Amino acid sequence: MVLLETLFDLISASAGAICGAVFAFFLNRKRNQKMATQLVVSRQSLDKIKLENQQLLQRIQDKENLILQMQMEILGKKDTPKRKSKTSKTK
Repeated sequence: MVLLETLFDLISASAGAICGAVFAFFLNRKRNQKMATQLVVSRQSLDKIKLENQQLLQRIQDKENLILQMQMEILGKKDTPKRKSKTSKTK
């Protein structure tokens, strides 16, 4: 009788543990799918932001190059004014 009760307790505990594991697996599976979806959405939005940042950096770089070019033109004209060179005529 004691052996039968011990066997019954052992089988009940095993069945309860298996049911709990299956239940936890399905709950975690749903949560993991939701988190994976959120991760994909976050990654896509991050890629969009990266692309926008690259475009903005390119615009800034173009503007800086234009400003530097204009500065060089302005400074170049002030430093070296155009002069007519004198040539000597020898006959």
